[in-house]
Amino acid sequence: MPLGGVLHAAAVTPLAALAVRHRLRAMVVATVAGSAVAFLIGGVALAIHVASAGALGFAVGTALRRGWGMARTVALAVGTTGTAVIGLTLLLLYTFSQLRNLTLAQIRIGWRGASRILGHIGLTTVVGWGNHAVDWIIAHWWLAIPAGELVGVVGSAVIARAFAVPALRRLTKATGPAPVLPPPPPDASVGPLPIELDGIGYRYPRSDTDALSDVSLTIPADAFVAVLGPNGSGKSTLARILAGLAPTEGTVTRPGAAGLGRRGGTAMVFQRPESQVLGVRVRDDVVWGMPPEDEVDVADLLAVVGLAGMEDRETATLSGGQLQRLAIAAALARRPALLISDEATSMLDHAGREDLTGLLRELARNQGVTVLHITHRREEVRGADLVVELVGGRVASVGREPADPDVIPVEQDGWRRMTPPDVVRSSITSPLVRLDGAGFVYAKGSPWAHRALSDVHLSIEQGEGLVVCGHNGSGKSTLAWIMAGLLAPTEGEATLEGQPLPECVGQVGVAFQHARLQLFRPTVFGDVAFGADLDRDTVASALVEVGLDPEEMSERRIDELSGGQQRRVALAGLLVRRPRLLVLDEPLAGLDDETRATLVSVLARLRDRHRVATVVVSHDLDAAPGLADRLVVLDGGRLITDGSVGLEAATQSGRSGGGTA
Repeated sequence: MPLGGVLHAAAVTPLAALAVRHRLRAMVVATVAGSAVAFLIGGVALAIHVASAGALGFAVGTALRRGWGMARTVALAVGTTGTAVIGLTLLLLYTFSQLRNLTLAQIRIGWRGASRILGHIGLTTVVGWGNHAVDWIIAHWWLAIPAGELVGVVGSAVIARAFAVPALRRLTKATGPAPVLPPPPPDASVGPLPIELDGIGYRYPRSDTDALSDVSLTIPADAFVAVLGPNGSGKSTLARILAGLAPTEGTVTRPGAAGLGRRGGTAMVFQRPESQVLGVRVRDDVVWGMPPEDEVDVADLLAVVGLAGMEDRETATLSGGQLQRLAIAAALARRPALLISDEATSMLDHAGREDLTGLLRELARNQGVTVLHITHRREEVRGADLVVELVGGRVASVGREPADPDVIPVEQDGWRRMTPPDVVRSSITSPLVRLDGAGFVYAKGSPWAHRALSDVHLSIEQGEGLVVCGHNGSGKSTLAWIMAGLLAPTEGEATLEGQPLPECVGQVGVAFQHARLQLFRPTVFGDVAFGADLDRDTVASALVEVGLDPEEMSERRIDELSGGQQRRVALAGLLVRRPRLLVLDEPLAGLDDETRATLVSVLARLRDRHRVATVVVSHDLDAAPGLADRLVVLDGGRLITDGSVGLEAATQSGRSGGGTA
């Protein structure tokens, strides 16, 4: 088999993995999407290759999922992929004579080139046999071409299975079996409420501990239910069980199926809105996946979630908070009986959190929707009909108010006071990073152009800590990507000691909002050492720097870590490269108070000990006094404040209550 054929067989592996671990619909969507992209890039021939790889991947993956051997795998591939390919080929060649003539001419021309090479090396006898064979193939094309395709399918199935088995073994070892929500019976009625949980427990595959244990409670209809607890307490696991995930112990009783994603069933809004925003335009995403006959008032839904007038905006231009609001609008379009908000407010500023929790309460009061809101913020459970507090995977209390009111008070201006660390001011006169008149326009020159930044002047010294705040959509993330060198400004300059930031590879470390997206290896040690030849001592030193015990954490699996631990592991992976500037986009979002305080201390030590400049982008002023001693505020893409945290945080926090900051 030629090299191209081997590569084609290898390309079957990821599609076979989909067939093994997911439902048929995921396989079909991946194949159709891949074929469409292949057609745009390479035309019909490449699209056919991708489609055939998808069909072969279905056969190989199905056989592996059922535990079949090589013979049955090949038989299934021939019966599905081989039959389809041979039938389509004969239909096209019989129907289109010009295509048939072109195909036969390609066979003769291809052999002519090969025969010349063989003749040059003295294999004239082989050339004679080949000439007779090609003449026979052309004369009996209706038999020879299908036979050749059959051999190709068999060979591809054998090679694809040989590639897929070890790859899937490593994938299962790294991630464990994928938890899949069981599909309801076709005739099952949707009835998610009320829900009664009796002795519920859940343990993730390959884990030694229970994420939930002995949870018993009842979720009523038409209520606002809050689930409160710190990171790692089992809140998200409980949400998935309520959405239909089968527990590993205990029983779930409800009138019908959970109906996840179905009208009148259950809808979920996740911590990461990027994972469920699929449409190119806002209006497309709201109705994504819904039957055409369902009427949805998109404008009204967007107005409810605070995105009025954004129907035609591209989703790629939305900020994290705006994406979260869009995800909620799309969930409401299904008219769910149960809406599960899994930390949906984590990407919003204080005013946004108040508005959104108020909206959730309103839905429960007046729209006939039971809302289950998961949060670690006690102020967000005010007015809930039922508050369930989880600690260590167990129910600590059930009532109308949290059992333990002894928490850090929230000030009237909406943020907790933190004592700022002692930050050593640099004596260097020349700044490390300088932005001179920096601006950025997405899709510049197109009808969809959207300005995110305008005329930003900013300088950062070595070892300095800077917090960039502003409301959702103010341009914070765009500014972060420019300072990280991931975007070049469309106007002005952005430099690190005179060198354009996009050229400063290795000198700038970037931590994204969702740390899991930049953790690539299955274990903590493997991820920190990823991409560099590092010994255990170097990795251990980096883990100590971020407050993690190397002996306890090195062999821990990434997916077993809490959100705060994942962020510190990602930070350790950046520190081993010795960056001069760290850019962290929303590093405290979604973390409880204790975890936030730990991460703030880690960043303070980095500035003090290693003179690393840190830029923290935040939607909120909650932890500004603890993160740095300098604060800049953006509004509408413009820098409106640049000053010390102590004074400016109080000033801007007061303004934010009035909606001007």
